[in-house]
Amino acid sequence: MTTSGTQITQPLTSLLKIKRANDIAEAEVKASREKAQLTGNDVALAVHEVYYRVLIAQAHRGATEARIRASQDLESERIEQVKFGSSLEQESIESRAQLLQAKQELLTTDFSWPTSS
Repeated sequence: MTTSGTQITQPLTSLLKIKRANDIAEAEVKASREKAQLTGNDVALAVHEVYYRVLIAQAHRGATEARIRASQDLESERIEQVKFGSSLEQESIESRAQLLQAKQELLTTDFSWPTSS
């Protein structure tokens, strides 16, 4: 069986090489799975961030729209008060300025949201 000693050593060397290559491949697969898990976590985090930014923007927009409606009501009341002489025209002008500021805020929010980070 062992005439020159090559019969036992050669198959054993091949087996060791195959085992080593197998271990390396398993380590690479494990590293790839961990990297994929990290990437999945990063994507999930980014999606959550965008979702919450959208919710915040919607809430801000809703509050600004409510402010506009309130300013419009106030302006209408002030105009009526000026007509009946129970208020100064300056108060009507101030309420108009508040309304315009609220509308400007809404426009600024609408135009700046997509580019904000």
